[in-house]
Amino acid sequence: MSAVCARKPCCTVRRVLIWICIVFSTFCFLEYLLSVLTYAGGFFSYALPIAAVSVVLLPPLTRSFWKKHLPGWLFSLAQAVYCGSVVLFTVTFLAFVGFLFAFDRGDVQNTGPTAVLVYGCRVDGTQPKEMLAERLDAALALLWENEEAVALVSGGLDEGEQYTEGQVMAWYLEANGIPSARIFIDETAESTKGNIRAFRSMLASMQMEDVPCISVSSSFHIPRIAFLCGKYGLDSTFFGAKTVQVRTWFPSVVREYLAYVKMLVLNSYE
Repeated sequence: MSAVCARKPCCTVRRVLIWICIVFSTFCFLEYLLSVLTYAGGFFSYALPIAAVSVVLLPPLTRSFWKKHLPGWLFSLAQAVYCGSVVLFTVTFLAFVGFLFAFDRGDVQNTGPTAVLVYGCRVDGTQPKEMLAERLDAALALLWENEEAVALVSGGLDEGEQYTEGQVMAWYLEANGIPSARIFIDETAESTKGNIRAFRSMLASMQMEDVPCISVSSSFHIPRIAFLCGKYGLDSTFFGAKTVQVRTWFPSVVREYLAYVKMLVLNSYE
């Protein structure tokens, strides 16, 4: 009897921790889903966050049904896999956030001929959305500081956009005092890998392969850019733009986490 009583507090603590992980996982994927919905993307944009939310929510909501209809051993196994999965997500996601904050971006040398590489993000008509504006403002600081620096902007046409991200980025830089002669545009890239490949092609065509490069993007995006630059042979230093709004930063970090999972599981480097 005493042994059973001794185990009860331990079981209660375990259940509480698992429910914390379930709630946290649900919150993460719901925030990601809401951010996707605000962009009014296509079905495949919604599919991943909807699937993630369903996978987290359906098992506890339908627990009684499965307990009644599944063999005991199979129900116990499924429950253990589910609990392990939400705990694993919570632990690895929090570790991932710590990694993003701890990532060493290195020292940026911004003197003499320099290529400032700006990675695309969502636009709204002829204006960049908030996150892209933050990236462009960071690039502007570098371009104002060094008059010999040129800007390379890259981004194609996403769903619901009237103008390519590259063109909107160029307009924004020009509106903030950067002459068009210092701005070079790629309007084809649809991913981070596409940005990097476009930058390499542009630098080669401009005979600037040996010019120092500074990659500019949101701070949470920089570690993956650094990895992909190494993989695809783009020598660059990195300058991260702070994402001011938490409501924008948090779902973006969830999306970034899933991009790393995709790289690891599918061996797909986008």
